[in-house]
Amino acid sequence: MFGLFKRKHPVVFEQWITPILDFTSNTGKFYDAVEEELKKWQVPELVTERIVFKDGGFLSAGREYLRIRREALVFDICSAPFGRSWWFSCRSAVLPRNLRWWEVWVFLLAVSGLAAVYCHLFGVMVGGIVIGTSLLLLLILMMSASSWNGLDDLLLRLPVLGAFYEAWFRFDSYYRDDAQRMYVSMVDFFVREKVKEFAAADGIEDVQFNEVKNPLQLISLADRVQDVIANGAQYVSDKAQQAIQSAIK
Repeated sequence: MFGLFKRKHPVVFEQWITPILDFTSNTGKFYDAVEEELKKWQVPELVTERIVFKDGGFLSAGREYLRIRREALVFDICSAPFGRSWWFSCRSAVLPRNLRWWEVWVFLLAVSGLAAVYCHLFGVMVGGIVIGTSLLLLLILMMSASSWNGLDDLLLRLPVLGAFYEAWFRFDSYYRDDAQRMYVSMVDFFVREKVKEFAAADGIEDVQFNEVKNPLQLISLADRVQDVIANGAQYVSDKAQQAIQSAIK
């Protein structure tokens, strides 16, 4: 509700696809093999899940993808048939997280409500001390969470509070940047190796990884409506300018 648990559309920055003609594979076994390989190398803070993306509209069939996530960086991996052929694809993406105004108001209302409850239960003075101590502990928790991998990931997943933590308390560092690049390199390498392994099991040695120059971005209905409104406003503005120029001439 109100976007609290709405699945965010990833912003894709890299994609490759591997078509293999006259070839069949097993989607579930491929996903299992990728997950097992990553577990073997103990990639830290890594989460895997299966996600079904619709082929078209809301009522269309879905295709299962393997999502590999670490913080906001995700890989969406697909293994699927295409007639008598097969394809493997991999998208490197970022799950965006923005602190929106309604989240600020929700946080302020929650704090105000909590303060009112404390003051009602313990009185104004004691209630003020309790709420102040609670906020101080929360502040200390968020300031130190970046050094605790489990706590850092937990806070990032929380609605509203996670947005505050990421926007104001979670700063970039050389180590975090290096760790993200290491994660991206390792996952991409292992997925490619598993594609080669599954193809080689059927006697196919020449596997081509075709880089996609303009990866497709999933667009929500709200984004489509905004685009229509923006294009309509631009169209009206252009027509108005043309009419003014014609009148001046």
